[in-house]
Amino acid sequence: MNAIHHPSAAWLLDYATGNAPPLFETVIRAHVGACADCREEIAFAENLGGEIIAAGGFVTTGTLKAQDICDRYEQQDDGGTPFSRADEVALNGGIEQFVATYLHSSMEALPWRSLGGDLEICRLAEEHGAHMWMLRGQPGTILPEHTHGGSELTLVLKGSYFCGSDIFHAGDIEDADEDTEHQPVITRDGECICLAVTEGNLRFKKLLPRLVQPFIGI
Repeated sequence: MNAIHHPSAAWLLDYATGNAPPLFETVIRAHVGACADCREEIAFAENLGGEIIAAGGFVTTGTLKAQDICDRYEQQDDGGTPFSRADEVALNGGIEQFVATYLHSSMEALPWRSLGGDLEICRLAEEHGAHMWMLRGQPGTILPEHTHGGSELTLVLKGSYFCGSDIFHAGDIEDADEDTEHQPVITRDGECICLAVTEGNLRFKKLLPRLVQPFIGI
């Protein structure tokens, strides 16, 4: 996987410092395992943060960016051994390995539900108003146009989809929020499977998706 779309610097900073909400952290962690650029940025953030902490000061004005955090900052595992959140294991075994590693399941065991046509959804978890779910669509499928109630991170696990002028391939993350209005369209190269975490429910533009929304819970 050669990711070209990444979480924002703010998300990577939250991940590096352990402040990302758990469901969002799962998606970011999976992307980091496939993205050398984000692993480098996270390690850099950890290193810079240590400098600030070691100096006994902190930035009180301006905007703190991921590149502004720490050089001697160390996190520790349960055994007291320092580790870096950039040290994620790259997944090279495809979607089955991903599901087994991050969702502790298998593709066959996931509770898929048909949304009609060539679209399936699988609800995975809900925590503090955030929902984690997987979506599987066949080539050429057009998803309903929608906005969001808050942040949304979508990780492509297999295949690809268009959103406006952008195309998202396996390993890419689409970083959206309440100001994002989009309508993903799966490319004709093959089926597309994505893992998404959203704050609140999606806000569909058309009536039919809004009518079935209570039954699918997204």
